[in-house]
Amino acid sequence: MRILVLHGKGSSPDKIKWLSKPLEEFGEIIVPDFDYEVKEGVEKALKYDFDCIAGHSRGGTIALMSSALTGKCCIAVSAPSDRVEQMKYLSSFPQDSIQYRNYLDLSKISIEDLKKYSPINYADKLHNVLLIHGKNDNIVSPTHSINLCNKIKENGGKCELYLIEMKHSPPMDKYSELAGIIKKWVKTQIY
Repeated sequence: MRILVLHGKGSSPDKIKWLSKPLEEFGEIIVPDFDYEVKEGVEKALKYDFDCIAGHSRGGTIALMSSALTGKCCIAVSAPSDRVEQMKYLSSFPQDSIQYRNYLDLSKISIEDLKKYSPINYADKLHNVLLIHGKNDNIVSPTHSINLCNKIKENGGKCELYLIEMKHSPPMDKYSELAGIIKKWVKTQIY
């Protein structure tokens, strides 16, 4: 099995080893440097040959969109699934915050493109998804994963959702918990 693993904005392949390492026992792992806006990221991701795709944050959004377009399985951690709602949420933070800076980046994208590249609008095309989200995520509200998982199930797809005690990115003491969740899902849902 070939698995494409994508990091989020301002991150790197080294910073998501907590996501890629647990997948190594299942086949070839491709973890490119991948700092692209969602539209361009989806175009680039679709050029890879993969059987399953995983991503964190914006990389998770790209993974979900790519999964919807290919029918391949997907693992997404702390991923915005409704980019219009994400922009509204981020706009409420103080102007000197990382959240507000992310809002400014999103506000440069047309509402049409935000909707077009929102996984929530493709829930009927997502067939086998693992979502993991931090209960205390202050970058992407956990409601993104909750709403997406519910909508995937309403449309007949399989979705497992784990809300864990973390913020947006997992601290080291959560790596083994995440690895357990990921390995169990792959063994029971893919293999």
